[in-house]
Amino acid sequence: MQKQPEIAVRLYENAKFGTTYAKGLYHSAVFNASADVLNPSVKYLLDFYTLERWQHTARTDGQMEMLDIAMECDRSDALFSWIYRYDCTTKAKTWVWGYASLDSSTNKLKLLLDDKPKGLLENWTLTAKPCRSVYGKKAPTLLATNADLSVY
Repeated sequence: MQKQPEIAVRLYENAKFGTTYAKGLYHSAVFNASADVLNPSVKYLLDFYTLERWQHTARTDGQMEMLDIAMECDRSDALFSWIYRYDCTTKAKTWVWGYASLDSSTNKLKLLLDDKPKGLLENWTLTAKPCRSVYGKKAPTLLATNADLSVY
């Protein structure tokens, strides 16, 4: 059996949650996150919303398919995110077929991902653990990983 690629997901509490950015428009992501895959080296961005908010952000047929899959598999009190590949050199964000969910009662993080250009077809289930806050540094609120973080 082939070993899953190593991944580290860092979740940051959204400091702007609930504040406005335009008339009648609110920042509604509970967590902002980054997911770093070691081999192949890829970075993904995630914004976790409540199911009620997340389902209204679907824009493509692929995202509508993912909504159906998520509704069958996940609990309605979980937080959900689309997955965007992030290119560090161009700062471009590209939607990738898949989604992530975080069960707030068990801290189980699930990532379902099909990124054909990078050769990744994965389904990770990880446990997110709280991180210690460090004064003066932006530390994540939660960390979920299956990797040795000394190599990142």
